[in-house]
Amino acid sequence: MDVPSLKAIVTSGGSVVVSANNYDVPGLKAIATVGKGLNCNLVIKNANKLDVPSCKAIASCNPGHVIFDFT
Repeated sequence: MDVPSLKAIVTSGGSVVVSANNYDVPGLKAIATVGKGLNCNLVIKNANKLDVPSCKAIASCNPGHVIFDFT
């Protein structure tokens, strides 16, 4: 699924689970940002692909609602 479609789902109030293997950091930030204030979560699987500064940047887009799965 593409980033605009995921943003539309989140804008409608849905939380989403994605893989860091399929999206770049700007895309993940965009998805997280539209969920801000909507109480929507973004779960990022395969987060071990991301570096710490990227994780911090994504998390800051929707504090408390971005979950990184490093397993």
